[in-house]
Amino acid sequence: MDTITKKEDKYIKIIETICEIKGISKNDIPKILKDRECKYLLFLLLKKYKCADIEMLNKDFLIESQKSINYNYKKAEEKFFINKEFRDMYFEIDNIINKSIL
Repeated sequence: MDTITKKEDKYIKIIETICEIKGISKNDIPKILKDRECKYLLFLLLKKYKCADIEMLNKDFLIESQKSINYNYKKAEEKFFINKEFRDMYFEIDNIINKSIL
């Protein structure tokens, strides 16, 4: 039960941080998927912190398959390696999450 709580805490913190950085209100969480950069940041961070749980993603974003998660993660990796601004934003968000989780 303890690992589930930690996983959920990380998941929530990732979403909150992306919303804060991108100026998205917590009521408009589905907007994260409409902005390609936000979506890719979300998938990279969920993968890094091992909290890409289909049930949680389905609840918040209506993502129903592991295939969809894997596809978005691969696209996010491509963008990470190609785009320096995207990489910088990723590391900025990652630092914020690291500080708040530890």
